[in-house]
Amino acid sequence: MYTLILYMVSYKLFYIDDYKSIVDKSINEIDKANIIIDNISNSNDIKKILYDDDINNKENLDINNEENFDINNEENFDINNEENFDINNEENFDINNEENFDINNANDIILDNEKENVNYIENDNNVNVENVEKHLNNSNNNNNNSNDSNTNINTNTENITSLKENKDDIDYIHDYKGEEIGPEWDWVRNISIVYTWVDGSDVDFSDVKAKYNGGFRSVNSRDRSVDELRYSLRSLEKYLPWHNGTIYILTNNQIPKWLDTTNPRIKVVYHIDIFPEHIYPTYDSNTIEAFLDKIPGITERFIYLNDDFFLNNYIHPCFFFTRKTFYPKIYRRFSVKLKKEEVQKIIDKNDVYKLFTATKYYTEKLIRKYFDKNFVYRDLFHTPYVYYRDLLAPFRELFHEEFKENFSNRFRNGHKFYSQYLFQVYMEYATKHPEFPLKLGGKGKAEEFVGKPLSTNSTIQKYGVKIVSGKEGDLFIKYGEITDNSDRNNQYFNLMKTRPNLLVYNFNDNYSKDKALYEFSGFMLDRYPEPSSFEKKEYKELEKTYVERIIETNSFINNATYELKKTYSSKSIKKFKSMLRVHLVNIVKEYIEKKRILSGDIKEISTREQEEIDFLNSYHGEELSEEWSWAKNTSLVYIIENNNKENLENKNFINELKYSLRSIEKYLPWFEGKIYLISQDENNEDLSWIDETNEHIEIINYRDIIPEDIFPTQNHHVIEMYFDKIPNITEKFIYLKSNHYFRRFTHPRFFFSKEFYPKYNFKDAIPIEKEIILDSTINSFVYTCIAIVDSFGRDYVKSYRHHTNAPYVLYRDLFNPARELFKDFVAETIKHKDYKKIDILPIYMVQNYNIYGTAQPYYPYYIPGYGKVREAPTPILNPKRTVDYYGFDIASPAISESTICSIEYESNISSSNQILDDLKNSHCNFFSLTLSNSNTLIDEDKNNFIHYMDELYKEKSSFEI
Repeated sequence: MYTLILYMVSYKLFYIDDYKSIVDKSINEIDKANIIIDNISNSNDIKKILYDDDINNKENLDINNEENFDINNEENFDINNEENFDINNEENFDINNEENFDINNANDIILDNEKENVNYIENDNNVNVENVEKHLNNSNNNNNNSNDSNTNINTNTENITSLKENKDDIDYIHDYKGEEIGPEWDWVRNISIVYTWVDGSDVDFSDVKAKYNGGFRSVNSRDRSVDELRYSLRSLEKYLPWHNGTIYILTNNQIPKWLDTTNPRIKVVYHIDIFPEHIYPTYDSNTIEAFLDKIPGITERFIYLNDDFFLNNYIHPCFFFTRKTFYPKIYRRFSVKLKKEEVQKIIDKNDVYKLFTATKYYTEKLIRKYFDKNFVYRDLFHTPYVYYRDLLAPFRELFHEEFKENFSNRFRNGHKFYSQYLFQVYMEYATKHPEFPLKLGGKGKAEEFVGKPLSTNSTIQKYGVKIVSGKEGDLFIKYGEITDNSDRNNQYFNLMKTRPNLLVYNFNDNYSKDKALYEFSGFMLDRYPEPSSFEKKEYKELEKTYVERIIETNSFINNATYELKKTYSSKSIKKFKSMLRVHLVNIVKEYIEKKRILSGDIKEISTREQEEIDFLNSYHGEELSEEWSWAKNTSLVYIIENNNKENLENKNFINELKYSLRSIEKYLPWFEGKIYLISQDENNEDLSWIDETNEHIEIINYRDIIPEDIFPTQNHHVIEMYFDKIPNITEKFIYLKSNHYFRRFTHPRFFFSKEFYPKYNFKDAIPIEKEIILDSTINSFVYTCIAIVDSFGRDYVKSYRHHTNAPYVLYRDLFNPARELFKDFVAETIKHKDYKKIDILPIYMVQNYNIYGTAQPYYPYYIPGYGKVREAPTPILNPKRTVDYYGFDIASPAISESTICSIEYESNISSSNQILDDLKNSHCNFFSLTLSNSNTLIDEDKNNFIHYMDELYKEKSSFEI
């Protein structure tokens, strides 16, 4: 132990207090640790403790048991046992062989590269792999922590024999050590490199995404950022020394805080600038990758990387292109057997971890239809991809119909095809035709395609690709995954650091615990310690001190292990290393916190939300701007439930509608449209106070809008079903309840988005899970949710959400197509003569038809979804409509809380008075007031309530006699 402490002091890793703070955290060892520190010179006592291989019987600690893992408890931090893991033995750990990939026994889950039925492709004659592996595996592989030194490159000059077409390419790739490339490669120096990047933790990003994904704002692993891009750029700048071109960062209106955008080689491009109208925003890489050619200034050939791709050694252009023809290389792995039955099971279970298998199936199916009926899908390596810019447009044109499904659904889905893979197959087959691009190669539907000449600015004389075998790709490319299993993570890290022939590796993140984030960040800081020229100065300076500490700690751990093996048992050393690794994790944790502070305060709400709240609060009744003048004539609709004595008696002490109308005239000064009162009583005696001479109000009997064969009815759901039949109602209209009131001046943006889309008000999202729906007590809401899932598909509908008691904004011309799609449910509902039975809710039905069916560029000719909508006829819309795109908006929780109040008035006078007083002082624009049980209200309650409403709305409206 004395020796260990000497190492710590010599490496300047700890002072005695630092060591004491580490050891003190061991379970039940606090007293023993104090003795060690107080008697540090007594090495015999220390050795006795260190030799004790069974400290409190903790040797059987299970690191995968979260209860056993305390990041501050070194006893619970079990690092991999080197004796059981020979990192230099490739047979023991083939990271690209999914059959050997087992993390936490989680059914060998691999997000984008499933292991099922993986086999080598037969008759692949591109390369004699045995000779190549023999040549490459003679490399110096002595567990150095870095591949930066030339001593890690294989210096064996033995000739590579028995190579075929790509003999020279293999030589160049293997022997390249960062020197100048030949003049034949001058063109590649300025090739564009494209990264896609997203920070899912950014509140601006999650705010917009929540609108489309059912209201969920949590960050998933695909969107999480731990500065992978920063380290990928470091690896690129170091290991592609020949590259001087532009690096494009394609983002969803985001810029990494650390990125120096003043660097002339960096250009940030936003999604909105490259996507066609209404395809933006998208959260599916399949769509993003299909439009990379739209990036302004991008070169004819370009290299595309995900932000979690890292270069591990110097890379010659021959890795990306053939040396003689400059064809892009496509690295494919092994064949995958894809069975429809298995794919359907995956889709039915909605297994997000295996959905990519379904995507492979549909991709293969499409390839066989267009190019080759015998095509066998082979997995792609996770490596940088090379694109032909000018082939993306004809590619999109060829698959125009199929892309409707991909583009209209903004999220990944198992029914979609893999656009990047399909494009590579297009480059492979289509370009083989001698008359390309006017005609396409392949045997299938592609033969029918009539192409067009490519860009006249093209300098490429002949297009083609080179398919690289899986065996060859395995020599240079590895795939990894970060999970909550620290042992496995460290095995990956060691493998990536100590394999000199490895050129590219990728880490997918599939973790949920912060410790895994710290482990990964620590590895990145140690592996790529030198900042790139693309980083801001202040971020470089902050990182410098921490990088030094991390490197010193790692070096100390490795040297301590080597020096002390002869004296102490491996178990004792491992426990000591566990303490040091906890210390290492804490260094990273401290660094990340400091970096967060440097990046600025985390916003509670998005910029969009804050702007909308500020805008609504700043409106004080001024004249509307020209762009909002159309809203003045918007129709308003009420249903008057005056169809039975019970309803009238419950409300005879207060006329809610009267005060609601007064609030409209007082706080919506811009309103000049018509208010439709749909009465269920032919005599309308209870509406005798309405001034029917006012041209802005009209009483309509419900019989005038519903089909004659379902009259009579007391069911207001049936009446709502036919709102579009109200004569002269506007294309966008607002449905109000009698207990809806405006409290402050309210701009039309309360009802509509900046793009003039209807704004819906929902409560928190509840996941769409079959079990939840089936276990629920069947009511009209659950019944409607079942109808929506039945029509659009469980793997497409994101959530179900109850309405907030607030105005409902609707599209007139979506009622008829929604009734048609849900016709079976509608047919049952209209049979019900009152609303006490289970109905489909018309308002919720129409709004969800809008959300899932129409808010995409192909409506009405194509509607996305995977349920009955696939067999539904093309909707017939009102030929007189002026709306060309049926978008929508959903008020976020922050906006709703700032603008909407829902109040329940009870018989308890003191509590009710407090509620009313709070409402007086509230800054909300709108409130709904529900009488909890009017039968229990005493006269004092009623008088108090009427007094309050009279105080709020003293003046009669012009709608009253």
